[in-house]
Amino acid sequence: MPLNATIPAVDRWETAPSIDTLRSLYNASADQWQQNLARLGQLHDYQLLFKSRVVHNRLSHLDQTSKVLDCGVGTGAFSLALLESVDQPAHVSGVDISYPMLTQAQQILENRCMSLDLRREDIRHLPFADASFDAVIFAHVLEHMAEPVETLREMVRVLKPGTPLIGSVTRRGLGQALMSLYWQNRGYTSHQLTSFLEASGLEAVRSFDYGTGWSQWMCIAAIGVKPTV
Repeated sequence: MPLNATIPAVDRWETAPSIDTLRSLYNASADQWQQNLARLGQLHDYQLLFKSRVVHNRLSHLDQTSKVLDCGVGTGAFSLALLESVDQPAHVSGVDISYPMLTQAQQILENRCMSLDLRREDIRHLPFADASFDAVIFAHVLEHMAEPVETLREMVRVLKPGTPLIGSVTRRGLGQALMSLYWQNRGYTSHQLTSFLEASGLEAVRSFDYGTGWSQWMCIAAIGVKPTV
């Protein structure tokens, strides 16, 4: 789908939380974040996602020269799941608005990849050149963005043609509504997430339900590929 494709009607969220609000929430949660992901089973579910046939096949090109970007890297859980699913370590970059989260990610990822470049940045304005990365990933950041399609387009900008964008979001529903009382996050349906990725310029878009537990109830994943022309 071309970049000027029709954007879904829910593209803009007028009451999205500010960056300062989000930074405060995530700063306060950083020390327990990885333990909470493990307790909820999300670390295991992320691993299963990256080992699934469709996602794994889209990452078969990664080698020791490849560069991966994690947008909203948090404690590095999504990047770690990717690294554990491929045969060779890659160079990993990550951006996040929270220094405490980045500190946790440094400890978790520094011995798992060829090189690690972590920066406190806003994913809406990535500090990287066009077509810099061999894969871009994100987990549970799109729900906070006022303009999710524009945010995805920025991720697509730094992605090399023919390579994948892989993401996970919160599923719309009762659990998400309760969670939003604290985290101020939206939730999406599979159709919305697919529409967002297509409107951002990706092709071969597919969405996935997680198989078990918390993630099956609360999360959706999707993958798309940047066109080569």
